[in-house]
Formats: sequence, C-alpha cells, structure tokens
Amino acid sequence: MNILVVGGGVAGLTCARILDHAGHTVMLLEASDDVGGRVRSDYVDGYTLDRGFQVLFESYPAAQRQLDLDALQLRRFDPGVIICVDGQRKVLTDPRRDHNVGAVVAAALTSTVTPFDKLRTLLLSRQLAQQTIDEVLDGPDMSTREYLIQRGFSQRAITNFFQPFYGGIFLDRSLQTSAKCFKFTLKMLSTGAACIPTRGMGAISQQLAQSLNAHGGIKLNTPVQTLLTSDGRVVGARLADSTDLSADAVVLAVAAPDAARLCQNLPAPLTAPLPHDSLQTVTLYFSGSRPFYHSRKILLNAAADALVNNAQLLTNIAPEYAPPGCHLLSATILGQPALPDDELCARALADLRLMFCGDAAALDALTTYTPLRVYRIAYAQFAQPPGIHPHLPDNDSGVPGLYFAAEFTEASSINAAMISGEKCATLLLNRKGQHSSNR
Repeated sequence: MNILVVGGGVAGLTCARILDHAGHTVMLLEASDDVGGRVRSDYVDGYTLDRGFQVLFESYPAAQRQLDLDALQLRRFDPGVIICVDGQRKVLTDPRRDHNVGAVVAAALTSTVTPFDKLRTLLLSRQLAQQTIDEVLDGPDMSTREYLIQRGFSQRAITNFFQPFYGGIFLDRSLQTSAKCFKFTLKMLSTGAACIPTRGMGAISQQLAQSLNAHGGIKLNTPVQTLLTSDGRVVGARLADSTDLSADAVVLAVAAPDAARLCQNLPAPLTAPLPHDSLQTVTLYFSGSRPFYHSRKILLNAAADALVNNAQLLTNIAPEYAPPGCHLLSATILGQPALPDDELCARALADLRLMFCGDAAALDALTTYTPLRVYRIAYAQFAQPPGIHPHLPDNDSGVPGLYFAAEFTEASSINAAMISGEKCATLLLNRKGQHSSNR
C-alpha cells in the first residue's frame, strides 16, 4: 500500500513506523520544521527546553512496546511532591518506593493532609497497581473530584495535593476530568517513575522517526491544504503549494482542530464527532546560577490564588538540561493569562518567592534566575469530562480511505497517542491482508 500520514506527532510517527517496518510505502507529511508535535525539545545556548512541561511514565505500556527506554537515558523524578502552602514546604511521598528516609519521615509527620488521607492514598495506589488496565477503566465514570469524595478523601487533601498535582497533569485544577484518567495515571505512578530523557522529551519523537528518516520517509515544512476525494473515498492530499499526492490510504495524525479543518466537505460522515474543547497552558523557563532547592520532587503551589501551579528545577533531575554550572527552572501556568511575556515571568518569579517565603537561602538563590523562554500552548490537551471516552472517534473515520492516528481516538496522553498509532497501523495491515486474500 501507498500510505500518506499527515502529522508527525507521536501518534503519526508510531503508526508510520509500524507500517514502514511491515514493508509498505509510507510518506509522513509534517507542516513544521521537525517532527514531534507537542513532544518536541528546543536546544538554546546549551539548555534543553521541552515545549511544555511533560514527563514520560516509564510504566506506560505503549512506551515499553515502542521505545528503547535505555537508549533515552531516562532521568527519574523521586516519588512524591513538595507542597508549598501557607509559607511552608511539606513533603508527601510513597513510602513503598521512596528510598530517602528523611523524606519518608517528613511525609509521615506532615499535617498538610490527614493521616487518614495518607492511608487512603496508599490503599488506593496498591489496589490500582494490582489491577489490570481494563479493570482500572471498567465501570461507571464520574469526575475526579466526585471520585475522591466518594473514596473519603478530605477537602484538605483535595485542596493541598490533588488539585495542584492532577491539575498539572490534566491542566484542570477543578478536577472535572474523568476519574478514569485519574485512576489510570495513579496506576502508572504506582508502578513506575516519572522520567525525562537526557536529551529532552523530543528525544522520544526523534527515536520514533529514526527508521523513517533513514530512507527519506518524512517531509518537513509540508503543510496539507485539503484532502482529495474521488468516488466517495479519500484518495490523497493537496499540499499548500498545490501539489497533489495520491495514496491508497490517508492517515490523519494531527490535533483535533486541524483534523476538523481537513475533514470539512468529506463525501461521508465521520463515525463520531471530533472533540472540540481544548485546554491551554503556559510553560516558563528560567536560568539561574544556583539551585534554590535540592530535591528531585515536583513543587506544587497549593495557594488558592496560585499563578504557578507547579514548578521543578529540571537540572536537579537531569543536569544535562543546562550547561555546566547552570540551572534550569520550569514553571507551569494553567490556561492562557492575557499578560505580556515579561510581566508573566515577573509574576511567576514573585509566586515562586511566595512559595519559598521564610527560606532565606532559597530566596537569595532565586534572585539569580532570569527568563529564558515562554511557551504558550494554545492546544495542549482536549478536555476529558466524565463519559467522553466511549464517544471518541474510531481509527476508522467512517470515510473510505481515511483513518485517524491521534490521541483523540483514545485519551490525551503520550501513551494514548502511541496506542492510537498502533491501532491505526494494525487496522490498515489487517485490511490489506483481507484485500489480498480476496483476490
């Protein structure tokens, strides 16, 4: 088969690589100057800047199938978090996996969440770790907030821990995201570490692209203007320069808004509507000459009026993210504040100073940090309210010749994007086999 894959994010790369390895003629078309989509890294004056704060859960099943994790040289975050609230910094951690005795003792003594909340978290983590993914995702859905209340967690735990921590994962501090997403993520965290590759999150995409790049299977700076149709099926794509490319199958591997644009005026309806609600975030990077804390845990801002939701001194986890003797700070803001970059950076640093108030050494070190780059990510995830997942589109679009390999067929995560790519490739390979056997 001659297959066009439109979009060079994780899902498109996964799909294209599988089809390529199976011996099909695959051309991946990427509109920008490199592959990766939202999983890209920039290299600026010796700093590694991921396009948005992201981590790879090493327990992701699809990542274990598709990636050479050893080759990525993963650097692991320590289990747990540092919660910044009311002028104090409190540690919470998983005593089963944290080898830092001091952190375990500090977590046991903290009153940031109640002792019963700590016990409930441990029991839930253990329960989810022992279940299969199908068992975790089975049953009726509800919001994460409703689920936590149902499980007996206190408002203190929800406010101080779950809102900023899962708000940073789902970009939804209100915790209205599906509880199935919450349970899956907690299972991943209960069975493995959160990591970043030594060369940045973009190294994941570059590894997926290696075999395609080796024989010219990727065209960069090649935006698609429209899909070509004939006799009720999709038969190719027209590029922005008006070049027409024909194909036996076209795989859309782009974000939902771009897929919706390209799916206008199709000869048949899609199997399901594309998700249309999006979540935004801003990632700020600062460079400094001294570390202002030394842990490999994520910092959470539990303040009710928080601007910075979470922050992390990335060089504590991966020193390779900065030149020798320098430090790289990442701060995450949810949404898209209508502030110029310089004011947003100033306010973020002010928030960080509030998070470390009373710590004279940390405040002095923070004076060395200056803005490096701002990433405003207008489409970071699609919204995942309770009950959305059974109604997402299939990999088979419903239009002959057109397929989807994108997170919007599964869920909004790196793992889900890879799974969508796998399923789309399998669908195409099976249909090719069926066609061959019918000849």
